[in-house]
Amino acid sequence: MKTNWLKAAVSAIALGAMSLPAYADVTIGYLAQLTGGSADLSGESALHAVRMAIDEFGGKVNGEPINVLSADHMGKADVGMSIAREWIDQKGVNLLLNVDNSAVALAVSDLIRDKNVSMMMAAASTKLINEKCGPHQVMTVLDTASVARAVVLPQLKAGGKKWFFITVDYALGHELQARATEAITAAGGEVVGGVAHTPTTTDFSAYLLQAQALGATNIALATFGSWQNTIAKQAQEFGVKATLAPFYLSDTDFKAVGLDVFQGVSGTILFYWDQNDATRAFAKRYRESYGRPPTWAAAGMYEYTRHYLRAIDAVDGTDADKIHAWMREHPMELINGSTATIRKDGVTVRDVFSYRTKTPAESKGDWDYLVITGTVPGDEVKPDLAQSTCPYAKG
Repeated sequence: MKTNWLKAAVSAIALGAMSLPAYADVTIGYLAQLTGGSADLSGESALHAVRMAIDEFGGKVNGEPINVLSADHMGKADVGMSIAREWIDQKGVNLLLNVDNSAVALAVSDLIRDKNVSMMMAAASTKLINEKCGPHQVMTVLDTASVARAVVLPQLKAGGKKWFFITVDYALGHELQARATEAITAAGGEVVGGVAHTPTTTDFSAYLLQAQALGATNIALATFGSWQNTIAKQAQEFGVKATLAPFYLSDTDFKAVGLDVFQGVSGTILFYWDQNDATRAFAKRYRESYGRPPTWAAAGMYEYTRHYLRAIDAVDGTDADKIHAWMREHPMELINGSTATIRKDGVTVRDVFSYRTKTPAESKGDWDYLVITGTVPGDEVKPDLAQSTCPYAKG
């Protein structure tokens, strides 16, 4: 029966050719959550950005078509492992892309560590840049410790001393809570309580009322996507006064529930479509074919796909050691006109941008949701390389 669901899960798209050859010189396996809580943020929209990067590259590299396989790991490590193993053993996949679930990425990391296969992952577990790092792994997002500090420290400075957590029962959620708790207690704050919600939870009212009863000044949302949006709506319905502190907000969240629900929220973001002329130009191209501006997750998949293809072109082959050496030696060009660098432990050092949500009166319409208020240099956000336990980071 497993063969049946696997065949149903996997779709192959040949770019620049009518059908896939049995083995392609360059094959990208896009492994992501295409349904469920995080699908709007990434999912099909980020896959569209991958296709854009390939199309703009000409659809070929070194004279061979660039092929894409896509599949839904459904947030399950065993499903993701089965798909990745089939792709590697039977489809000749060179790159596993997105892998936007920490449990899935940790499992796949073990699978590929000694293989000529790369993984550029949107999973944020700090293990993936420490004991579970690999010679051909790159983290495309901030790790959980960096995200936690970026979100909680400004709010602690503003007086938010008592924290309550609503955490998705995933590896990512638990690690976010652990890292944020470290930052809160180190800065003199207090964690007054917390709950873990399942992926099927739809009613968060009891959790919100519990936070209020415990006197929480801030409710940390160590979750994302539709769950986060539901929490925000229910907090408004029940008149919860504590400040919501989301770790992962995106344009799609504001669109889903309305800008008024997320009033007074500040945070950090890797990319915003309306930041400058360069981001607006990219958003125009993306929107013409997808119907909405790109999220930061989609923009990231475009940037990393482009950098990977440039590496293949430069080294004239698909040897993962040579590709990753080139990607570390050459700055990655970002959509907004700046650059990023990739370290040996897989960390991407790049600036992040602070924002505040616009009021409904400030917004000029759909997708006009944020004001970029400043830049946080990548050197201030990155984890300390000297503290890394990644064996590939030394020397």
